[in-house]
Amino acid sequence: MGPTAMLDWNQTKRLARSLNLPNVHEDIRSDGFACLHAHGRLWTWWDSRVDAPGFRLPAGERDFLIAADPEIFFVTEAEAPYNHVLAHPARVSPRWILGNLSLSWRALAPSIFVQLFPGEGPPVPHFMEH
Repeated sequence: MGPTAMLDWNQTKRLARSLNLPNVHEDIRSDGFACLHAHGRLWTWWDSRVDAPGFRLPAGERDFLIAADPEIFFVTEAEAPYNHVLAHPARVSPRWILGNLSLSWRALAPSIFVQLFPGEGPPVPHFMEH
């Protein structure tokens, strides 16, 4: 995907699958949006109302991201109660997506998975339940 390519759900799934992490499966959210679950919990999805990918975040990070780059990150009223963020598909970096998905997979994983797939970077973030 080049810098000017428009991200879509298939490309988002390919990025997620390229991490080669176990216990990930495709599903449909209760609101009808296509999604990927990791360890049985929502991991990433495509919000067809705004045609954008959605991601989980550690508590308190969303407001920082939106303030730092509102041209990329935003939230809808439906996602506001959760630690979720949406990203404008023409602007979000595949590198950011991979980093977010790696960290959020680890945060959702039982400790045995984190030990088997330690990854690199900061400690495993903690997500609030939603």
